[in-house]
Amino acid sequence: MTGGQPIVVGVDGSAASARALRWALEEGRRRAVAVYALGVWESHAVTAGPAPLLMRPGLAPHHVREQHWQELNRLVRECVGAASSPEVHAELVEGDAAEVLADRSAHAALLVLGDNGRGRVAEAVLGSTVLRCIHRARCPVVVVPAGVVGEHATGPG
Repeated sequence: MTGGQPIVVGVDGSAASARALRWALEEGRRRAVAVYALGVWESHAVTAGPAPLLMRPGLAPHHVREQHWQELNRLVRECVGAASSPEVHAELVEGDAAEVLADRSAHAALLVLGDNGRGRVAEAVLGSTVLRCIHRARCPVVVVPAGVVGEHATGPG
């Protein structure tokens, strides 16, 4: 690796985030920089007493975190395949996805996200993580739309 700023990619286990990770890996190879696959999760566990954890121990925050960690690593392995470059780091962070990704963008060359293709109206109503990242990021943001496969699919040129 050349030591340039890394590429940060938001990974949530969806097909859109897998597409974004594949795009980021290609770009990381092209730039010879590391890629950080960043999974962000929020704990919604009610831990006011022992009852919720005794009734459904799989919902305990440490179990949920472990499930997210396994999913993140599975997706990274699938996307990286047999490739030896670029250097890839998987990281799981608890918090609000848009806030964590925007914070990490401060030291990144690019923030890469997948577009889930719901459409503009739905995105506005749902308060999309992608839209929030676009407004808060401190580096360029690449949104990889549905239909983009391999070699960046840059179109006619």
